[in-house]
Amino acid sequence: MAEKQLSRKERERRRHKQEILETALRLFSAKGFHAVSMQEIAEASEFAVGTLYNFFENKEELFNKLTDSCGERIISTILAILDEPGNEVERLTNFFKHLPTLMEEHAEFIKLYVSELGTRGAKLSKRQEKENLNAVLNSRLEQLIQVGISKGIFRHVNPVITAKAINSTVETLAFEIAGQFDRATATDTFAKVEQLFLEGLLLPRGQLDAK
Repeated sequence: MAEKQLSRKERERRRHKQEILETALRLFSAKGFHAVSMQEIAEASEFAVGTLYNFFENKEELFNKLTDSCGERIISTILAILDEPGNEVERLTNFFKHLPTLMEEHAEFIKLYVSELGTRGAKLSKRQEKENLNAVLNSRLEQLIQVGISKGIFRHVNPVITAKAINSTVETLAFEIAGQFDRATATDTFAKVEQLFLEGLLLPRGQLDAK
């Protein structure tokens, strides 16, 4: 349902929920999940603690909803980038070039996710929501690669494995550099990843010219 079709009460409820999630993200990222209480989140977001429990059963559910929300926004942005105009090489290049900006915009969430990998993060990695998001991204990358192969732009690689390799590599490197994010380092890192995959995918120039 479009935002303008919602009642004023429902729009207000959604805004309140988003304010709580943003406050929780800031506190969890700065202090860690265990060091933050529902009371502290309520005070920082200027709501009564009872209001938080109207939205979330407990802190664990709040954390899960937070990661779902952030993950969906990241995937939505990536899919929009992959769907921008251009051929398959240009779209894949654009994807890699946008990664530092995406990391910078979601630095708090990535830092939080990495910090919780030993506890909640281990559970998150197995949750259906995360698997679904990864499946969506893998599928879109797979489609892009398959089209590039059919056009004679890319080598005859396995598109499923290649898509998973790109996704896994990007995720792993994002986690590694999230703790102390530096724009220059991120840009250089993903430029090298771009070079690695594109050089492996692109047909040699002579074969391209012959098509």
